[in-house]
Amino acid sequence: MNSVSLPECPICGGNEIVMIGEPRISTQAAGFVYGDYHVTKCKTCRFYFVSPEISFSEQEWEKLYGDEYFGEMTCWWARKRNKDRIQRLDRLQEYYHRNINKFLDVGCGEGYVLIEALRRNWVTYGLDISDNRIDSAKDKRITFLKGDIFQASFPNDFFDCIYMDSVLEHVLDPIRHLSEIRRILRKGGVLYIGVPNEDCLFNDIRKLLYILSDRRKLSVHLKPFESPYHIIGFTKESLTKALDKTGFEIVRFRNFGGEYEWRKYKFFTEPFFMHLCLLPLHLVAIPLKKRIYIDAIARKIDL
Repeated sequence: MNSVSLPECPICGGNEIVMIGEPRISTQAAGFVYGDYHVTKCKTCRFYFVSPEISFSEQEWEKLYGDEYFGEMTCWWARKRNKDRIQRLDRLQEYYHRNINKFLDVGCGEGYVLIEALRRNWVTYGLDISDNRIDSAKDKRITFLKGDIFQASFPNDFFDCIYMDSVLEHVLDPIRHLSEIRRILRKGGVLYIGVPNEDCLFNDIRKLLYILSDRRKLSVHLKPFESPYHIIGFTKESLTKALDKTGFEIVRFRNFGGEYEWRKYKFFTEPFFMHLCLLPLHLVAIPLKKRIYIDAIARKIDL
């Protein structure tokens, strides 16, 4: 995996880019994938991206993110996710110096965050490229727009708070995306952003297993052509750099997740046992600060 001649890093502008492997291709995406793609990494800020840039149409992306994209949850996991959402919105209100009025969930999915925001009497907006909302998230008091953040064309300084969980890893140009988020946030407005941690211990172990099983050509980072279709990837360094570059100040940063993944699945199923076996690995990752997810609350500042 030697340095190759590739475009500069879209996050830090660095030109020391290495090719780290080939992505796997699912049956569902195979009909859209033409040519050879590689997963690459910036050695300066540890940002991961696919080269050449993926050029799926809007209809192709929508097909990949259909109803089947959201898996069934156990009751325990649903309760945990709901508790997490409440705590995240509590934190956003804590870090915003006024009462939150206008709220936007970018990539709102099934709409659970929209329901919680509406419960708080916030003026609630949801945005996604597909409409996968559950019935209770289709309340007429919620403004839902189908499309991306640029198609929405929100006014300048419109929102007090924007929520974006498991979204940024799906966009082609994160700096342009974050710049648009900043434009539509009020001065002092707050952003919640959560992304997978490409520096997690789980990926380190997978890489070792790939080498031992003679699959070293495959990348353990990103899944651009199989669910969950991550086309870029972040570490603490690259996420911090992206937010700083686009006019945000991080007020809270967290590395978390992994140890409860087995509780997502019904007892005694194959996924349940598979993820239960990974529990020791996730516990070791805690003191190493190499858990599977990172998130941040960031405040819009003057550039």
